[in-house]
This record gives sequence, structure tokens and C-alpha cells, in this order.
Amino acid sequence: MIEYRAYHKTRTGKVRSAGRTVRKKDKARAGTPPALRARLRLIGWIAAGLLAVGFTGVAFASAYSWLTRSPLFTVRTVDMNRCANVSLEEVWAIVRGDGSGILWSVPAKEIARRLSGHPWVRSVSVRKSFPDRLVVRIQERTPVAMVNLDVLYYLDEEGRPFKRLTAYDPKNLAIVTGFSRGELLRKDPVTMRDLRKTLDLLRAVEAGALRQNVSEVHFDAQDGYTVVTRDAGLQLKVGTMDVKEAIRRIEVAMPRISGMPRSSGIADLKTEGRVFMRPGE
Repeated sequence: MIEYRAYHKTRTGKVRSAGRTVRKKDKARAGTPPALRARLRLIGWIAAGLLAVGFTGVAFASAYSWLTRSPLFTVRTVDMNRCANVSLEEVWAIVRGDGSGILWSVPAKEIARRLSGHPWVRSVSVRKSFPDRLVVRIQERTPVAMVNLDVLYYLDEEGRPFKRLTAYDPKNLAIVTGFSRGELLRKDPVTMRDLRKTLDLLRAVEAGALRQNVSEVHFDAQDGYTVVTRDAGLQLKVGTMDVKEAIRRIEVAMPRISGMPRSSGIADLKTEGRVFMRPGE
């Protein structure tokens, strides 16, 4: 009986001791200020966010490294439109000259800028087509005449000299004379207006009575325009009249000139309804 009481007395004491311990912990927690607990939670969230950002940055860095080195994105094809004077090999040389064969790293704008320096390129666009293709679209210049600027150059449809002729370039276009190299380089508005009018006259006569038979169109600030035929070297002087009127007079005069015993030299068409013929200068 004594042992039973002793046993229950001991167990009861232990339970009371545990209860006191729990109450002490609750009191300790209750003693922590709310502001401190909020600050600790905020620090925990910030630390978790920084860890997440760090892991995300590492993941992105790894993905970028793989994308910029993976052979899957190596440039294998240059899709280029058909051009008469710009070759695919020239485009490839510029692409390879950049030193990077991975499409992600290919500088499309820089390639377009370098292609724009080609004398035959009027406009160009370069874009990437993943995973391994570069799309290049080029619009070439169209030579409409030649101009003598100490050496021969091609003129495009806007009157710009764009390519110095070599021994291998075709020289079957009419030549425009009367304009100096300095005048064209200065791009004086009056000079450019006269040059464009000269080209308009050239295109018109080649499409009319003098089809494929124009050797030269000469401009003189005082005397105006002179059209020289390819076959007989006939000089048709039309002065500074309007292009349409000049074409009309040439078309009316050519049949009459062809029937004359002497159809070479100079034909002055400045007077309405008259053709004055004289020997060449």
C-alpha cells in the first residue's frame, strides 16, 4: 500500500513539472515583441526571395550559355533572293567574317550595313529564321546610263553614280556628258535637277524613235540638250525645251532627216517645224 501511494505521488509530480515547463515556454513566446516577430518573418521571406532569384539567374545563365554554343543553332543556310550582280558567296563571306557561326550571335543589322556598302545594293534586309537560317533580301540598283567623271561610272535611275566601270563591265549604255565630278559630288540642287532631266530625256528617246540608237546625251547650261545617235553620230539639238516637246520634235524630224542626202552632222530642232542641218563640229 505504501508502494502504490509512493508510485502515484511520483507520477503526479512529474506531470505537474511538465505542465510548468510548457507554461514557461508559452510565457517566453508571449514575451517576444510583435514587431520583432514581424521583422524576423520579413527577413525570412527576403532570404527566400534572394535564393529564388539566385537560382533563377543561374538557370538563365546556363540556358543562355547552351543557346549560344549549341550546334543546333549554327548558321547552315543563307536564304537569298536571286541577284544579277551580288553573289551568294559574297554574302557568305560577310556572314563568316563576323567570326560567329551561331545564329543567336549573328549581328543581322551589322551584316545589312556591310552589304549596303556593295555598289550594286540599293536596299537590303537581313533577318534570322531559327534554328539555322539567315534570310537576306536585296534590291539591286539598275544602271540606266554611264557618266564620265574622269573615269566611267554607272548611273542609277535616280541619277546617282554608283559603280566605277572595269574592263569586264558591259558598256552598252548611253553616256551622259556635261557634268563634272565636283558638281555631282556636291549634289547641288540645280545640277541634280539638270541631271534628272537629262536621264528623263534619255529614257524617253530610247523608248521612242531612237530605240537602241542613242550613244550620248549632252547637257550644256547655255545650249541645252543634245542627243547623239549611235549609228551615224547625228547630233539632235533640242535646247532647253520640255522633254515631251523635245521627243515630239525628234519623232517628227527623224523621217525627214533619214530622207536627206546627208543624214549626219548636226540637226537643229529648236525652231518649231524646221530642221536646220549643218556639218558636225
